[in-house]
Amino acid sequence: MGSRKSPPRLIANEVRERVVILTRLSEKVALERRYGTVAQAAFMMTRAREGDADFKRAVKSDDAQSSALERIRKALPRDIQTVEIDRNLVAQFVFDPGDLVVALGQDGLVANVGKYLDGQPLAGVNPDPNAFEGALLPFTVDSFIRALPDAIAGRRDTRSAVLAEASTDDGQILRGFNEIFVGAPTHQSARYRLSHGAASELQSSSGVIAATGSGSSGWLRSLIGEAAAFDPAEEKLKFCVREAWPGRGFSTGVITGEATAQNPLIVESHMARGVVFADGIEDDAIAFDAGVTIRIAPSGRRVNLLA
Repeated sequence: MGSRKSPPRLIANEVRERVVILTRLSEKVALERRYGTVAQAAFMMTRAREGDADFKRAVKSDDAQSSALERIRKALPRDIQTVEIDRNLVAQFVFDPGDLVVALGQDGLVANVGKYLDGQPLAGVNPDPNAFEGALLPFTVDSFIRALPDAIAGRRDTRSAVLAEASTDDGQILRGFNEIFVGAPTHQSARYRLSHGAASELQSSSGVIAATGSGSSGWLRSLIGEAAAFDPAEEKLKFCVREAWPGRGFSTGVITGEATAQNPLIVESHMARGVVFADGIEDDAIAFDAGVTIRIAPSGRRVNLLA
C-alpha cells in the first residue's frame, strides 16, 4: 500500500503564550569546566596537533551563540513568558500547548526537542552560519527576529515533519525525529526476528535503522546512499538492516524496505540484553530484552517546523 503525504504546509493559527529557548553547552564552556579555567583549557588543547586552531574555533562559536541568545532575548516582547533550557533537560521538561519552541544551535537540537513536542511550532535558528551547515536551521538570528512577531501571533506558516515511533508490547513508547535504532548496546551482534508484510525471518546483524524523511540524509544515507532520500512529510519510514550475517540459522532476505502505519516493521528480541534508542541518544532508550516485541511505524504526532 502506498504512503500518503501530510499537507506540506500548515498554519500555526494560535497565539503563542510562552517562548522556550533550547541551547546546548558550548564546546568552549565544556572544556573550561573540564580543565577549571579558560587558560588551562587553551593550554591543554595546544598539546594536540591543530589544537590551538580548534580552541579558537570553539571560542568563536561560543561567542556567536552567546551573542545570538542575547539578541533574541532583547527582541522578545516584555509581556511574554520566556524559559531557557539546556538540551540535557529536554526529556524532563513539560511543554505547554501554547509554546513557541526555539532551537538555537546545531541541527541536532531540532531533532533532540522535536520528538517531545505535540504540535507546538519549532524554529531552528543558526547562530553561526559559517560554522554550522544548518539543514534543519532555516533562520539566521536576523531573519528569526524579523519573523518573531508573526510567529508569536500565530501568523507564521509551518511545514509538517513525520516522527518515527517504536512501541513495545509491554506499553513503552519511543519517538524519533531522524531515526530509531534497534540492536545490542555493545558491539556484539544483535539477534532478533524481523517481520515485515508476509516475510518473517531470524536475523543476526549490527542492528536495524528505521529513518524518517528528516533523517534520511544522515545515518540511513550512509547505509544505502542516494536511495535513502524522501520527503519528511511522507507518512512512511525507510528501514535498513546493518551488516546482516548469513550464518547458520539466520536469513538476510529482508534487508531494506518501507514501514507504514498499515505495514509496520515488527521486531522480536532474541537477546538477553537489547536496546532501542532514537536520534543517537543512547541515554534516552527502552530495553529490548528477550521476548519483547516492538512495532515501528510513523507516529501519529507531527513536528511543525516554523517556515
